[in-house]
Amino acid sequence: MAFSFGFFNSKNLDRTYTAENFNDYLGGIICDGIQDNFGQCFKLSASKLKLTIGSGKAWIQGHYFVSDTAYTYDLSRYVDESLPRYLTIGICCNTSESVRNVAFEILAGTPATNPSVPRFLNTDYKKYLTLCIIRLDAGTSELKITDYRENGNFCGYVRCILGKCKVTDMLAQLSEIQEQMKNYNTTVNQLTTKINELTLKIDEMTGDVVSIGKCGQNVDFVLYSDGKLLLRGTGATYDYNSDSNPSPLLDNANVKSVIVSEGITGIGERLFQYCNNLKTASLPTTLTVIKRSAFMPHIDEYISHQVLNGLTKLRIPERVAELGVNAFAGTAIKSVTVPSSVVTVGAMVFTECQNLETVRYSGKTISDRMFARCISLKNLTLTKSVREIIGGCFNYCEKLTQITYEGSLADWNAVKKNNNWDGHSNSTTETPLTKIQCLDGYMEYVAGTKTWKEVKS
Repeated sequence: MAFSFGFFNSKNLDRTYTAENFNDYLGGIICDGIQDNFGQCFKLSASKLKLTIGSGKAWIQGHYFVSDTAYTYDLSRYVDESLPRYLTIGICCNTSESVRNVAFEILAGTPATNPSVPRFLNTDYKKYLTLCIIRLDAGTSELKITDYRENGNFCGYVRCILGKCKVTDMLAQLSEIQEQMKNYNTTVNQLTTKINELTLKIDEMTGDVVSIGKCGQNVDFVLYSDGKLLLRGTGATYDYNSDSNPSPLLDNANVKSVIVSEGITGIGERLFQYCNNLKTASLPTTLTVIKRSAFMPHIDEYISHQVLNGLTKLRIPERVAELGVNAFAGTAIKSVTVPSSVVTVGAMVFTECQNLETVRYSGKTISDRMFARCISLKNLTLTKSVREIIGGCFNYCEKLTQITYEGSLADWNAVKKNNNWDGHSNSTTETPLTKIQCLDGYMEYVAGTKTWKEVKS
């Protein structure tokens, strides 16, 4: 009886591991077979006596094998003019010291009146996956293929996590888990809002109230001496303008953080406009609308490229369906996630957010000049929820060289794109954007023709 264990950091070379140690480990969690989300899964096709095996990836005993392009065999030399025979085509993992590789292998049976099917035999150093059996009739000019890829006894597909599910099944389960996580996050956000409200109630009992007022039919606000502002009530706040009907909070330098209570559904136009010292905002899960210029700091501050003011952090709740014109323009946020619930967006929502580096966008439309002059933006991920990209949205994005798109090339080509969506028609400063990375390839910008070229993986 013996024990083994690993993996641990080495001290004075008292721990040594080989590739086989890692293969044994991987073999324990990744079952042998074809990986069903890579390439063509070794798709089999025939043209007369030529067999083509499509691209694919396989795992055998923790060793992997990748064929990134289709591979063709001419099997005419195996045809017997008098008698039929069988061929077995497979993938062999050979761990012997003199070989140490994984490759396709052809096993030819003996020609006979009633030929037998040859079978790969596993040994201590050779393990096989059988892809297909081929019958060659006497003097034939065609292949008769029996596909074994689905046969779990001879090949089958990779089943991860101790054989419980195929890769695509696991991805489907992952989607369910992500949906559950959304619900958990919603609950956490609700609890966070409640905690913030309770903290403010303590402040209300122990601290100084600077001002109180009404900013909606059923919404009141309380501003405390430490700069915390509480909005409480139900429904939406009022809409304001900066001239005849200014917000009671307009250009208020005392506002440093905002907590919007659960039950409030909309933040009206220009409610927190020019609140340059407003750094954080806790928004409720009940929120569905953030209107025009709601959080925009002083325009002259960001146009002149001075130090940015306003929000430094932003979390848009999962139920928000509308973002108004200039809603967060010119703020100091560094990252933002736009949820798939967003279907209506005004122009320039994030324009001039010069600190903004990372965006994950799941909304339906990217609006006119939405990210214009986001000069630090370099990590942009678009989900398959995006259906339209309007012109000028990436103008002057000086660091945006690539977009990651979570869909196929066909999905990307189906997205409606308006003139100058990519910023390359901007006569003053073209964007450096040259690549759209998709799941099955990428789009590459050709400067000479000013067009996008599709490149398959």
